[in-house]
Amino acid sequence: MNLQAIFNVVGVLLILLGAILIVPLLVSLYYLEPGLHGAMAPHTAFLIVAILSVVVGSALWKYLPSGIEKLREREGFAIVGVSWVSLTLVSCLPLYLTGACPSFVDAFFETMSGFTTTGASVLSNIDDLPHGVLFWRNLMQWMGGMGIIMLSLAIFPALGIGSFQLFKAEIPGGATVERMQPRLAETAKLLWTTYLVLTVAEIALLVGGGMGWFDAVCHTFSTVATGGFSPHQESVGHFNNLYFEMVIITFMYLGGVNFALHYHMVHRNWDVVTTNPELRFYTLVVVLSVAAATVGLWAQTPENGVGDALRRAAFNVVSINTTTGYATDDFTQWPDYLQVLLVGLMMMGACAGSTSGSFKAIRVIIILKVIYRELQKLVHPRAVISIKVGQRALDSDQVTNVLSLWGLFFGLSGLGYLLLSILGVDNATSLTGTIACLFNIGPGLGAVGPAGDYSSIPAAGKWILSLMMLLGRLEIYGILLLFMPVTWRK
Repeated sequence: MNLQAIFNVVGVLLILLGAILIVPLLVSLYYLEPGLHGAMAPHTAFLIVAILSVVVGSALWKYLPSGIEKLREREGFAIVGVSWVSLTLVSCLPLYLTGACPSFVDAFFETMSGFTTTGASVLSNIDDLPHGVLFWRNLMQWMGGMGIIMLSLAIFPALGIGSFQLFKAEIPGGATVERMQPRLAETAKLLWTTYLVLTVAEIALLVGGGMGWFDAVCHTFSTVATGGFSPHQESVGHFNNLYFEMVIITFMYLGGVNFALHYHMVHRNWDVVTTNPELRFYTLVVVLSVAAATVGLWAQTPENGVGDALRRAAFNVVSINTTTGYATDDFTQWPDYLQVLLVGLMMMGACAGSTSGSFKAIRVIIILKVIYRELQKLVHPRAVISIKVGQRALDSDQVTNVLSLWGLFFGLSGLGYLLLSILGVDNATSLTGTIACLFNIGPGLGAVGPAGDYSSIPAAGKWILSLMMLLGRLEIYGILLLFMPVTWRK
C-alpha cells in the first residue's frame, strides 16, 4: 500500500478545505454572532480551524512524495475512504467549538451527514444557530454532493491527482459514470460546471420568487446535492410556499439525474437522453409513486381536496426518492402502506452518477432483469439469456457485483438494526434510522421522522450510524477494503 500517496492526497484536500473555510468565516464576520452557551464565536472558530487545516495539509503535502502516478485500484479506494474520514474530523471542529453541537460525537455525526449528503441531524434548535454555522452545514452538503476529491481533480490537475481510481471510488455509482472527455481533469471540470449552473439557476429562481438570499443559497446547496439540510427546523415546510416547493421539486429531480445526461442535454443529444433506460425507469417510478401517494392522502383527508394531496405527495415522494430528505409534511402520520412505499423509495434512490444516494435505479433494473431471466429459464432450462440494459449486454461479473452489493446493503441494514436495538432504541427507529443513514436519505420513521431528529440515539449508536453513512456514500466496498489485511500488504 502506497501510504505516502494517502498522506499526500489528504494534505492537498486539507489545504483545499482550509481555503473553503474562508467562505463561512466571511459569513460569520458579516453577522458577528456569538457562540452558543458561552462557547467560541463562529468567526474565531472558523479562522482557527482554517489555519490548522492549511498548516497540517501543507506539512503532509510538502514533505511526503506522493507516488500518486503509481496508484492501483485498491489504493484509490483506500485514499478516498481515509480522506473522507480525515476531512470530517477537521470539518466538525467549528460545530463543536461554537457550541452548535454539545459533544464531539454529535459534531462528527452532523458533519458526516453533511459530507455524505445524508441530511440526518442531531440538532433540535436549528433556527437558533449562528448564520455561519448554518451556512457551513449546507456548504458541506454542496461539496459532498459532487465530491471534494472531484473538486480537487478539477482544480489541481497539475499536482498529479488525476487517477481514475479516485474518480471511480468517489462518484456514487461510479462504475456506470462515463468519461465525457479524454482527460479526467476535463471531465471533472465539466461535471462541476454543470453543478454550478444548476446551483446558480436555482438560487436565481428562489430569490426571484421572494426567498431571502441566505435561505435561497442554503436550500439550493442542499437541493442540488440532494442532501436535505435546511436552516429551519421545519425544513421547507417553514415557508408553506407552493412556488418554492415547485422549484425545489424540479431541482431535486434534476439532482437525481446522471450528470452525464446533463452533459448530453446541454449538447442537445436528445436521443441519448430520451432512450436512457435508467432515466425512463426513474421518471416512471416518480410519477407512479406520486400518483399512488396522492390517492392515499386524498382518501385520508378528503376535506383538504386533491390539490393539497398532490402537493404533499409530489414534494415528499420526490424528496425521498432522490434521497434529499426535505419535508413539508410529517409522513409518519401517512397511512401505513404509504410509509412502506416511502421506505422502498428510500432503498432505490435515483440514477447512478447523480448526487443521489441509495442503491440506484440502474441496479434495481438489473435485479428485475435477473429475476425475469430466472423465470424464463424455468420454462427454457437450456436457454442462454443475457442481461441487457438498453443495447448493452452485461457480463457476469457486473451482474454479480450488483447482486453482491444488494446483499451487503441488506446485510448492513440488518446489522445496524440489531446493534441499535441492543442499545435500547425502538424497532421502528432502529430499522428505518439505519436504512436512512446507510442509504443516505436522512429522515426515517419513529423518533427520526421528519418531525424528529437523531439526538435521542445513544453516543455509540451515533458512531455506528456515522459509519453507515460513509459506507453508503462510498458504496460499501471502498470502506470494507480498509478493514482487510490484504489491502495493506505490499
